[in-house]
Amino acid sequence: MEQFPAHDPTWNRKLILTLWWILIIYEVAATIALSFEINEQPSNWFNSFVRFQVYPTGLQLLLMGIGYLAIYFLKNYSEFIMIIWTMTMVSIFILCIPEMTRSYELLCMPILLASIYFHKKYVIFAYSLGVASLFILLLIQKGLGLTTNPYEIIVSLTTLTAISMLCFTIMSRGLDLLAKLRHSVIREQDLLIRNVMIDRLSKVDALTELFNHRSFQEHTDHLISHMPHDTPLVLALMDIDNFKLINDNYGHWVGDVVLKTIGSILKEVLGPDDMSFRYGGEEFAVLFVGKSHQDVLAICEEIMESIRDTVIPEMPDQKLTMSIGLATYNRNTMKKAWFQLVDECLYTAKRNGKNRIHVHASDIQVPIAE
Repeated sequence: MEQFPAHDPTWNRKLILTLWWILIIYEVAATIALSFEINEQPSNWFNSFVRFQVYPTGLQLLLMGIGYLAIYFLKNYSEFIMIIWTMTMVSIFILCIPEMTRSYELLCMPILLASIYFHKKYVIFAYSLGVASLFILLLIQKGLGLTTNPYEIIVSLTTLTAISMLCFTIMSRGLDLLAKLRHSVIREQDLLIRNVMIDRLSKVDALTELFNHRSFQEHTDHLISHMPHDTPLVLALMDIDNFKLINDNYGHWVGDVVLKTIGSILKEVLGPDDMSFRYGGEEFAVLFVGKSHQDVLAICEEIMESIRDTVIPEMPDQKLTMSIGLATYNRNTMKKAWFQLVDECLYTAKRNGKNRIHVHASDIQVPIAE
């Protein structure tokens, strides 16, 4: 049953505040009673004041001070101290207030307090302390000349036992609900993780770890719909040169190595505002947002240079190059027409010797020396 963390200072502070409120409420009630005493028995008010306010209040304030010191120096036993504190407070009220002389059921209060901690040992301790306090109170009252019949003792013990059993039942129910809640939270977390993984798998290419064609379409639609009209949007469509020969000569697994290498280069060269995608097969796409045409050209040239400088150990005698087609999005054209335009630029670069960039905006080729 011990599933809750022990030594919770927050709850102890709240319980101490509750004890202060109990004391304040008692003081208010005693003051009201004293005012009636003054009106009805003017000659006896001082004795009532001393007996019902000075003694109980002094003892309770002394108890408060001892309780604070005990919790401060014995933090590891703070829950036991709170139970003893509350039991002593109740006992003082029973001893000092005539109307509460036989209100032994008040000894159940510390047992109820112990159930707040949701630990079996605290309820057992509070119950044992309650039984001991009951017999101590009976002995003190007997010494003061007060007698108690066996029936009252049996009823008080039965009440203490019944309250303790009720606390165990409530705690068991609470812990059962807590276990079900934890199980439900774990299942929801697992479901959320699975959904995130499924969503990632549906949007990210497993080989290159770049966004896939579906993500490219979604992201492009979002940019076209929400991007300010004066923000330039450039699409670069890239194709690995002679990729079929690489697969035929070295095997498809080497082709996969090439694709992963290109993906790593794109992630390394591109900035945080640029998004790269595996468009399909050996084709890659990059969306440049808010960059000038010259900046886009410089980045594409850097990408091509990095690719040319990369040596694939599995194909040392094969040079790796790439062709690129570039076009800026025009608000007056459809997205599909724009894609076709970039695709035409790419194949123009292919037809004109590969390893180059073809830009539609100026309709010129920017050859890259081998």
